[in-house]
Amino acid sequence: MKIDTENVEILSPKNQLQLFGYDDYFNSFVKLFYKSKLPNTILLSGLKGSGKATFAYHFINYLFSYKEQDKYSVNNFTINPDNKSYKSLCNYIHPNFFLLENNSHEENIKIDNVRNILKFLNKTTYNSNIKIVMIDNAEYLNINSSNALLKVLEEHNANTFFFIIHNSSNRILDTIKSRCIQFKFFFTLSERKSILKNIIKQYRNNFNIDEINDNFYFDTPGNILKYLEILSESNVDYTKDKLSCISYLIDKYRQKKDSQLLTFISLMIELFYNELSLKNNKKLHIYFYHKFKILKQINDVKKFNLDKNNLFISLQGMLKNDS
Repeated sequence: MKIDTENVEILSPKNQLQLFGYDDYFNSFVKLFYKSKLPNTILLSGLKGSGKATFAYHFINYLFSYKEQDKYSVNNFTINPDNKSYKSLCNYIHPNFFLLENNSHEENIKIDNVRNILKFLNKTTYNSNIKIVMIDNAEYLNINSSNALLKVLEEHNANTFFFIIHNSSNRILDTIKSRCIQFKFFFTLSERKSILKNIIKQYRNNFNIDEINDNFYFDTPGNILKYLEILSESNVDYTKDKLSCISYLIDKYRQKKDSQLLTFISLMIELFYNELSLKNNKKLHIYFYHKFKILKQINDVKKFNLDKNNLFISLQGMLKNDS
């Protein structure tokens, strides 16, 4: 599959005006809020790219805008771009909203950033008596910042709501989990396909969902969209030349140091060996052994932060010999 696109930019969660696939979850949260049973500390848990942050931004807009003009539309789960709260939140100037996030894939959330939450909580609210703290990528909290957050969670009042977003493939402290009500998000294969199809409509004809390999659907819609964006920057057709695709992804990783690229590389290696096995079943045991060995090495370097340059050199050599 080759993707015909120029400078495709994936929308960030806060700029996603429409929410797909979360209808039941959203309606449940609305009911809890009106019954005054919405937990003050909510842990949204699920795989990266499943839409947790987008869901949180939509529900937060609902809470802020339901007394404002251009309020949130529950009928079609859409944020009005003219809404005052949406605009101020996007510009990081909403007086009742505090965002703590970490977009770096190498650096933890620092303790000083967590302490800033206390300064925010001590300020007087504007217009509404609700304050909201959103913590994205909570798995990047280190021991010190996690302990600081525990103190914050113990001291907040009833008018403050915490939305803590956690990539369930990584661990967070059990003590933080114990302070939260956890909501685990899960979608079936058909639901993931439907969500991705709706998201892709925003990018017009740049991505053709009918040509997406079914093997991609082991992952979340957000991650698949990111994979398509990465492939759109290359001139490689991954359906015909997986080896060149893997080399391209390795080069991209060396540039960006994005750990998600390692996941994508693992997927392409698996597809590469599956393809070889179908062509030559006399070498099944060799292909299986090499695939297992390479995927384990990639998993080990991610888990233990080992040297990746030597790994890439050896795996590229093995892949080339097997091709």
